[in-house]
Amino acid sequence: MIETFYIKTYGCAMNYADANSVRNLLKKYNLKELKNWQKADIVILVTCSIRQQAEDKVSGWGIKAQKSQFEDKTVVVTGCMAQRYDRKTDLTSKKYQNQLLDRFPWIDYIINIKDIKQLPKILNLGNKELVENSNIFYDESNIYQGLFSTSYGCNNFCSYCIVPYARGKLVNYPKEEILNDIKEFVKNGGKLITLLGQNVNSWKQEDETFTDLLKEVESIEGEFWINFLSSHPRDFSDELIELITTHDKFLKHCNIAVQSGSDRILEMMNRQYKAQRFIEICKKIKEKSPQFRITTDAIVGFPTESEEDFNKTLALLKECDIEMVYIGKYSPREGTTASKLEDNVPLKIKKQREKKLRDAVNEIRSKKHSNLVGKEIPILMISPSRGISYYSHEVITEKKYEPGHIYNLEVKDYSRSGLKC
Repeated sequence: MIETFYIKTYGCAMNYADANSVRNLLKKYNLKELKNWQKADIVILVTCSIRQQAEDKVSGWGIKAQKSQFEDKTVVVTGCMAQRYDRKTDLTSKKYQNQLLDRFPWIDYIINIKDIKQLPKILNLGNKELVENSNIFYDESNIYQGLFSTSYGCNNFCSYCIVPYARGKLVNYPKEEILNDIKEFVKNGGKLITLLGQNVNSWKQEDETFTDLLKEVESIEGEFWINFLSSHPRDFSDELIELITTHDKFLKHCNIAVQSGSDRILEMMNRQYKAQRFIEICKKIKEKSPQFRITTDAIVGFPTESEEDFNKTLALLKECDIEMVYIGKYSPREGTTASKLEDNVPLKIKKQREKKLRDAVNEIRSKKHSNLVGKEIPILMISPSRGISYYSHEVITEKKYEPGHIYNLEVKDYSRSGLKC
C-alpha cells in the first residue's frame, strides 16, 4: 500500500515549481513526504535536461543506488528529461521514452509534467481518501516563498537551448488560475511571490500582457512582495519598467538574461535583439530607481566567440552595473541548432573567460554591498536568522526575528554571497 513519497529535484526554479505541483497533488491523497528516499514507497525525480551534465546527474543517482533498493519502490521520472517533442504534432516522442527506459531500467513510469494530474490514477490512489480543502502550496520549510508558473514550453528556439524540444510549444496558463493560486498562497501567510516562465515576460492572454497580469497580482490584498524570472530583453516594455521601479510591492531586483554582449554572437544564438537593447533597458531602470539590482545570465565560449566578442560581454556587464551573473560555459547540447557547429573554443579559454566575468561582477557587487553598510533596508525573514532583502539579497541576521514578517534592519557587514544585519 502506498503511504509515502520522496521528491528529488534537479535544475532551475521552474523544476522546483513543478516539484511543488507534484507535492501538492500527492498530499491531497494524504501521502506523507519523506526526506530519505530509501524509506519511501514512491520516488519521484523532477529532472532537468538543459545540459548533458544535468542528465548525467540522474544517471549517477541511479547507478549509486543498488538495484535491490528499487524492488519495493515505484520510481517516476518527470520534468524536462521525461519528454522530447515532435514539434509538428506537439506530441511526446515514444522513441525517446523507450530510449530512456533502456538507459534507466529502474524507472517504472515516465510522465510528462503537463500530464502530472494523471499520477494518482497511474499509482492507483483512487481508493485513498482525499484531504478536504487542501491548499498546501509549498513544503513547510518554505511557506513564505511561493513559485508560480505562468507558462509551459517555449517558442524562441535559441540555438543552444533544448527547452523547446524538451517542453514543447509555449502554453500560457490562464490568468484566473495563476491569480487564484497566488491568492490562496497569500491567504495562508505567503510573503514572496515569484512568477516563473521560460521567458516570463512573454506571457499573454488575448489583449492582456505580462504587465497587466502583474498589476492584478499587485492588487491582491495583503502585505507581500513580487518578483519574476527569467526575463527576455525582447519583451521588456517601458510599461513594465515603470511598474516594477515605481510600485512598492515589487522587489527592486530583476534577472534579465543577456547571454552575450556581441551582436554577432547574439545573432548566432538567435536571441532576437542586439546588445544595445539590453543596455537601454538597464539605463531606463536605473534612471527611475538608482538602487535597483539587475542580474543576468551569460554564456562564454559559444562557437567562434573571439576575444573581441568576449570583451564586449565584459564591457556590457560593467556598463550596466550587473551585480550577479549566472555563467554557463558553452557545451554542445544534442538536438539543438548550435550542436551542429564546431565547439572550437578550448575549455581552458572558456574557464579563463568565466573567471574574468566573475571577477568583474564580484568587484561591482562588493562595491554595491559596501555602500549599504550602515543603512537600513527592508528584510523579509523566512527563518529566525535568515531573510531576503527588498533588493533580493540573501541576508543573515545576528539576532533572531519572527519569520514571515518584514523588518527594517541595518546592514552591518557583507560577504560575496549576501548581507549581514
